[in-house]
Amino acid sequence: MNAASIGAGGQPPLPTAEFPPDTGVVAEMVGRPLRFESERYASTDSYAEVACDRVWRAYESLGLTGETRASIGVLLRELTGTWGELPVGTPPERACWVSIDGMPCEASVTWQDGKAEVRISLESPGDGTARSRVEDGMAFTRRLAGRPGVHIDRVLRIEDLFTVDDPQGFFGIAHAVAWRTDGPPQYKIFLNPAVVGREQSAARAEEAMLRLGLQHQWRALADHLGGTFTPAHEPVALALDLVGDDDFRVQVYVAHSGVSPEDIDAKAAVARDHVPGLFARALREINGPHQAPAWQRKPPVTTFTLDSRHDLPSASIYVPLIPVHDNDAAARDRVATFLRAENVAAAEPYVRLLDALADRPLTRSLTQNFMSYRGGDAPRFSVYLAPGTYHAADGPTRPADIGR
Repeated sequence: MNAASIGAGGQPPLPTAEFPPDTGVVAEMVGRPLRFESERYASTDSYAEVACDRVWRAYESLGLTGETRASIGVLLRELTGTWGELPVGTPPERACWVSIDGMPCEASVTWQDGKAEVRISLESPGDGTARSRVEDGMAFTRRLAGRPGVHIDRVLRIEDLFTVDDPQGFFGIAHAVAWRTDGPPQYKIFLNPAVVGREQSAARAEEAMLRLGLQHQWRALADHLGGTFTPAHEPVALALDLVGDDDFRVQVYVAHSGVSPEDIDAKAAVARDHVPGLFARALREINGPHQAPAWQRKPPVTTFTLDSRHDLPSASIYVPLIPVHDNDAAARDRVATFLRAENVAAAEPYVRLLDALADRPLTRSLTQNFMSYRGGDAPRFSVYLAPGTYHAADGPTRPADIGR
């Protein structure tokens, strides 16, 4: 079946727009040679050890129970396999997409309903080629089959759409694992709709929704965005929860190039939980005067979450932090101020978390990738934190200057 020529639910396919190279998501380190530089980790530490340390430090900072450093380490070594034992001091030949600093792992924490959840995203470095990373991602998915609560049948239903011989874009396949207090770890897969080019992203996403039985929810989103996708509102990733029917969701990550906070907010109005003006306020108050030039390098993203129980999606805004801000301390101050103004109780735990995970003083570190936020009756806040161990090999050596 040709994903570029079929429309969901019998509808005509979405029209194709032009996607100039200076628009869309720009992965900070992909395509750039990397150098190892860390004040916390040794060059001989493995990727699995670094990932474990990040998760465990988050656990300790948040006062969470139910896991130990040993149990976290065992799971991460099982998941990463051979590449997890590679030394962090030898960077991948091609920087990984899943982390802002090119590492194959990035931790994140989500706060909702007074509870915190720790996650980590993982992407095999492969042999440096996009194809090897796709193949490793496919193997990773199959290794998850049989774990408690894991279902991969839906991924296999659409896998051929995202596993071409010559993958394009910044990434092929990535995964995430979240540790929960009320059950076994939960897994997610990230797929690249631009695998055959950005101009085909919407068609690939649409075909995936058709196969997953979410064509009506997808059409509601597409129609609200004007019936087409352009660099102003471009699908850049799909994420599937690897769970059973009751909890299954698909997230569509839509990046926004060259548009205002108000326009981004208006496009999110299709969401059933949208609070008018909230996304624009988050973007303006956190990014402030830095918006225009920095968003050319790293645009904001809206994540629309679709499921079979609702006719309309929910939505969260992803506010870019680094390189919009010069360092983690500057980003922290803006985010914490916003959270306090919104009466979100996570502000103080967020500040403590940054200190616990910092590779160096926050005035000299560049690790905060995005913060995501959803308001309303059940506010949800997340922050995504790179290890901070890699920097551009051709950039300045002073950490305070790296990334600008």
